[in-house]
Amino acid sequence: MAAKLAAIPLPYMMGKQVLDVGTDFGYWAFLSASKGATRVLGLDRNRDVRGIGHVNLVELNRQRAADEGRDNVEFEEINLGKQWREFGKFDIVFVLSVYHHIFNQCGDHAAVWYWLSRHCVGQLIWEGPVDDADPVVCANVSDVNRGAYTREEIIRAASPYFDAEHIGPALHEPTREVWRFKPKAKQPRKMTGYIVAGAGGATAAFEHADGRRIGEIENILGFRPYPGSLNVQLDQPFDWDYGYYRARVLDVVGRGGGLDVDWEPRWARFYPVDTDAGLAFAFRFEGEGYHKNFIELIAPVRLRDAITDPRVTLCR
Repeated sequence: MAAKLAAIPLPYMMGKQVLDVGTDFGYWAFLSASKGATRVLGLDRNRDVRGIGHVNLVELNRQRAADEGRDNVEFEEINLGKQWREFGKFDIVFVLSVYHHIFNQCGDHAAVWYWLSRHCVGQLIWEGPVDDADPVVCANVSDVNRGAYTREEIIRAASPYFDAEHIGPALHEPTREVWRFKPKAKQPRKMTGYIVAGAGGATAAFEHADGRRIGEIENILGFRPYPGSLNVQLDQPFDWDYGYYRARVLDVVGRGGGLDVDWEPRWARFYPVDTDAGLAFAFRFEGEGYHKNFIELIAPVRLRDAITDPRVTLCR
């Protein structure tokens, strides 16, 4: 850890809010608190730890924070890359020795960097392997995803959201690098369109098998969606390549045969948009042939009750 720390350009933390992604045993979270951060949040999944077995990292770290009287240090469980809950804005974000795990969960650099951009308002410190010359990439990134795990692809996916600065090599591992990312100014993307009638298929799919899809989306996004969707025909094409989360959701194998058929996991994308009713998500399975101007919105509330005007404005 001493060698790892020596390569990291620690920001000034006094009075800052810090997010530690992949906190493990909380080293960087507690270090941030010791350097004056006013709020620290560490995220990780409970998992098997080499030489120890299954560890409830979140509870272990919470207990340490309580024992040390650090009520400004919190920990939450999330399997990032499969789950995309949001936790607010942070001045400093650490992504250290964890990016390759997150990427392998979703197989999409763009989704990871979009999630990071939703949380970072100051600077992001990144350390990790940049290609499969590192043995942890060979061990933890699947054959399907490994070809896309390169420095060029990582930086390219970050570029819509961050300016990248190469700091140098990581001193504890010769195949890893340290980067600093600063968020780019965001220009709100406004869209307008009209609510259009649907056939009710989304509601039936959400409620099928005791609300299985509702539970899936709740696990992915952290809220329980109202069964069904609000259909909107936009005045302009929706940018389907920007600003989304990616996860697998069960869907019927063949359309047109009803719902009582075989279902299988399909990649789906969730696009956060602001509406008059609050935050909603455009939801679409990858490979669908719908028109680019057509979106289906899901939310915790029935959007038809909350948005009464047939003409709607959305913001991304």
